[in-house]
Amino acid sequence: MEFVTGGTGLVGRYLVAELLAGGREVRLLCRPQSDRKALLRFLNHRGLDGQRVEWCEGDLLDGSFIEEAIAGCSRVYHLAAVVSFHPKDAQHMMRVNRDATRILVNAMLHVGVEELVHLSSVAALGRVTGEPVHEEVPFESGPNVTAYAHSKFESELEVWRGQEEGLKVLTLNPTVILGAGDFNRSSSALFAMVYKGLKWHPTGSNGFVAAHDVARACHVLGDQKCWGKRYLLNAENRSYQSVFDQMADDFKIPRPSRPVKPWMMGAVWRLSMALEFISGKRAKATKESVATTHKNHSYQSDRLEKTLGEAGIVWKYQSINAVISETARICKKQLSSN
Repeated sequence: MEFVTGGTGLVGRYLVAELLAGGREVRLLCRPQSDRKALLRFLNHRGLDGQRVEWCEGDLLDGSFIEEAIAGCSRVYHLAAVVSFHPKDAQHMMRVNRDATRILVNAMLHVGVEELVHLSSVAALGRVTGEPVHEEVPFESGPNVTAYAHSKFESELEVWRGQEEGLKVLTLNPTVILGAGDFNRSSSALFAMVYKGLKWHPTGSNGFVAAHDVARACHVLGDQKCWGKRYLLNAENRSYQSVFDQMADDFKIPRPSRPVKPWMMGAVWRLSMALEFISGKRAKATKESVATTHKNHSYQSDRLEKTLGEAGIVWKYQSINAVISETARICKKQLSSN
């Protein structure tokens, strides 16, 4: 039995599918409001039996509950996290991303479940001007570091503390994850924005990786016992404009043609926050969410490929164009039916 947190999320649904396809038994932590039906539809579409999922409803912040939930499991995949760049979510993110990870690690140590695969983020890595990001760049706090980055870094500290106390751990640090998830949330919402006629595009660049590849890496690295390291996951470094253009082309609509230049950023987030204050509707742009979209971030790592290569496994990422095309097809079908 393998225990999964965040199994109804973007990467989680692919991971549950991977585990079931591999013949594993899965116990899945969920909240009362988790969209179980969406996961079951996702599994059914892939010819997998959702009845093989054992649902475990409860709170990740409840240590006693977590100890009972993971009892009898051989491995934990910890994917649950809050991703937000809204200032009102900073405290909540720290509770879920850092504190819940601490509680989970403590529960594993107490119950005796030794293996932990932790989904982190490149936000937990440092940045060196003019150099690509890789696994060994140390995290440094600063005025441009988001609350989300702080929460993911501190959650990693809890994971590595667990290793010092006897757990077998590894972390995965993906770049921007693309795939068919909830098109109202996180990176999946980019598809909905373009489909609805987005006119503007950021001028910067970033790394991108398929949700399926992230899930596959979780599964394979865990099975190969690749403990004690972090693995940066990045399929391609791409400009935001090229990604948005590809989305628009697959939707067969005009491309976003107006660049959001750096000098516009302050006006964008201030106007968005002012509209939130007036209307009460949550701002779509915040200072943190637009702060780096005009910068060029690049990532370089072959640790994953080398590690699996030593085990005789050839690793290849999905092309980002293929991921965008498939996700756009699903997004268009869902949004047009709504």
